[in-house]
Amino acid sequence: MLSTRLVQVGLLLAVKVMAVAASKQCVEFEVPVPVVATNHNYTMPRVDNNIGAVQWALNFSVWTAPTPDERDTGLLLINDTFSISARLCVPSTKTDKSDILQITVQGNGWDKRYWDVPVEPTEHSYVDAAISKGYSILMFDRIGTGKSEMPNAYYAVQVATEVEILAQITAMVRNGTLLSSARAVTTTDNVTVPELNPKHIVHVGHSYGSLLVTGLLTQHGDMSDAALLTGFLPDSTQMAQVPVATFEHEFAPAHDPVRFGQYSSGYIVLTSENTLQKVYFTQDTLDPELLTYTEKVKQPEAVALYASGGQASAQQGPAFGGPIQIIAGEFDYVNCNGDCKGTYTEEDIKKNVFPGASEVKVYLQPNTGHALTVAKNASAGFEVMFSYLEAHDL
Repeated sequence: MLSTRLVQVGLLLAVKVMAVAASKQCVEFEVPVPVVATNHNYTMPRVDNNIGAVQWALNFSVWTAPTPDERDTGLLLINDTFSISARLCVPSTKTDKSDILQITVQGNGWDKRYWDVPVEPTEHSYVDAAISKGYSILMFDRIGTGKSEMPNAYYAVQVATEVEILAQITAMVRNGTLLSSARAVTTTDNVTVPELNPKHIVHVGHSYGSLLVTGLLTQHGDMSDAALLTGFLPDSTQMAQVPVATFEHEFAPAHDPVRFGQYSSGYIVLTSENTLQKVYFTQDTLDPELLTYTEKVKQPEAVALYASGGQASAQQGPAFGGPIQIIAGEFDYVNCNGDCKGTYTEEDIKKNVFPGASEVKVYLQPNTGHALTVAKNASAGFEVMFSYLEAHDL
């Protein structure tokens, strides 16, 4: 459960603590995460300008496109420490669920703000919804996004690295050292936040973040008690049917030098609100203000992520034996070519993807695209997720 030991605030680096609402206290911090992972050297066009970005997308989209195995020219050992920007929110007062921590992982094109949308937050902030149910919640920027480190987009930012980052963060939470391992936990208003030592951990994913959670469950199944996988439908008959070139990308620094000028070769970004609409929304639950918000906070993507997805299941570890809920938008273009109905069975997903899970349940959120939190009916989806956890005493 959440320990009574308090992390004292200090004068270290680049971290701020915010008492943001009466219902919760949140702390932002940077934590060094050591990683040992086996990545791969994939052949693909370099992306150093917009012409390269188009050629890269075509290289992954034509019918003769090489498979990941055909692109693979050898192993790359990653033995490095990455600086990760994270945010922890806990209920201001102890609840019957405050010893349950949700660790969230967002998909490509987002940073941790995906989970805490400020536009009509009572409808769209998953953080506020979780806190209102009594949960604690930990978010972090994946490498290459937000305030986290921006490593090499070809060699370092691959699934194997990202799964190990998630595993290491989870391990720090499990052994109660996450905040004490941070470079700083500081404030100017004497706010203190308890060190974490939760009784249960639930991993919550969105899109590619759900793939990373799947990698964690496959390789480190003993680290999680349950998983909620949104924007995700593994084993769908329509999976990977929409080519990458359908969605316009540009070289991130060329697209917006002010926002993304610090990014190096191999980082791409979705180009416009029209493209973002195709990826994340469907018309019936599209609010133009949320589309504009998505454009405002969009993040670059590392090109090697598109070749390394198979790394999530490449190595088997301790079996995951908990429950899994999969939440897909009914009209998710990315996962289901626009309509998820009839493209899956729960039995096949459990057999082929999560054979050790105690249960796999799929829920299709009506009139929703690929991104739950920015759909008009987001809160209804949140309630389904929380109901599932409560049904499993979480």
